[in-house]
Amino acid sequence: MSQILEGITVLGVLTLYLIPSIEADARKSRDAQAITLVNVLLGWTVIGWIAAFMWARRPEVEKRMARLVRRTQRAEARGTIARIVAHAEHRAALQGRLPVRRRVLTDAVL
Repeated sequence: MSQILEGITVLGVLTLYLIPSIEADARKSRDAQAITLVNVLLGWTVIGWIAAFMWARRPEVEKRMARLVRRTQRAEARGTIARIVAHAEHRAALQGRLPVRRRVLTDAVL
């Protein structure tokens, strides 16, 4: 009877120790393997366990939103640069520095 109780205790303690890994896996986190590594290697320290737990609980939306913001900023920058270049070419052509070229205006150049 005592062996069964010891086994249940060990399983309970192991489950509590691996809660961050279980949480990351349940949330289908991209960083589940890294979270598990931190949990297993540094979980014995209270700070390591808390760090792994907080990382596992962090919503994935923040990462996706950050990538979306970066992509949007780059796209806007490309459009702005294209408009600046088109404007500079137009002014240079008007001043007689460059031959006038007929260009088809696209959304990026407007």
